[in-house]
Amino acid sequence: MRKITLIAPESFGYLDFLLKELQSLPETQAVFINYSNIKYTYSSVFDKLLNLFRKLVLKKNIKDLYKSKVVLNTVKSNGVQDFIIVVRPDKLELETVIALKAYAKNYYSFFFDAISNFPEKSSLIPYFDTVFSYEKEDVEKYNLTFITNFIYDFNSAKFKSSTCKIFNISSYDERFESLEKMASYFKSKELDYTILVRKEKAETSSLVTFIQEYIPLTKVKEYLLEADVLLDIQKENQYGLSFRVFESLGYKKKLITTNADIVHYDFYNPNNIAVVDVHNIQIPDAFFKTPYEEIPKDVLYKYTLAGWIENVFNLKSV
Repeated sequence: MRKITLIAPESFGYLDFLLKELQSLPETQAVFINYSNIKYTYSSVFDKLLNLFRKLVLKKNIKDLYKSKVVLNTVKSNGVQDFIIVVRPDKLELETVIALKAYAKNYYSFFFDAISNFPEKSSLIPYFDTVFSYEKEDVEKYNLTFITNFIYDFNSAKFKSSTCKIFNISSYDERFESLEKMASYFKSKELDYTILVRKEKAETSSLVTFIQEYIPLTKVKEYLLEADVLLDIQKENQYGLSFRVFESLGYKKKLITTNADIVHYDFYNPNNIAVVDVHNIQIPDAFFKTPYEEIPKDVLYKYTLAGWIENVFNLKSV
């Protein structure tokens, strides 16, 4: 029996698809330790005050220590694994990152974000056998292994040229100004669009729709399937491809993106993908009227879950 453990924070459901695909492989036992679900409960007011002291003076948080302890104990109870892959290892205690290696025949990490956004991750690279990243610059600079995100779901819905609906959902961050500029452009062109921005504090806007609650991926899928075009605004210092790109591929949706590096990928097709500069937005009207052009299956395969698993774990689906 092949044993695989994924250790990661809340992934908005993306890693659940990976887990399911792994579990479908013959002779494979795969588990997902979502450490965002590990919560520490203070035993008393004194315990809370003591933790405040730890954070201020010792730079240690009992919540992080507890989370790391539970992760390590869970892995220990499951025994030695053929593969352990850790996403965002910088969220675990260093002692735990080091200790986990003793329970892995192959010890991997996948960096979801650019190292420039989380510099502390660079110091953790030596503790893993292999570190995967979708950021080409990090791959080159830190000698990592390049891999993109993956197409986690497929749908055969066709592009409807009679109407055009554009969709994006994002958290409120440095991308907001760009989102507003795109929304203003769509509005001036009288294009039908929905841009949802999650922000805990209630706010209103004439250009985008603010939401306070987290929308599960199953609900997001409904929006994605109703749309004809997906909007992708890259984060600052991010050049790797976001999941929005792979949703456009899996659901056969056109894509508007600010990520100029996408033109270097083999699935790039200017009929399907419009690369924009938010400071000078220019999208041909024909982009919204012409149908989506199918991408050859042999090109798409390496971006599918099956292709991703084959690349990372050297395992093939039957």
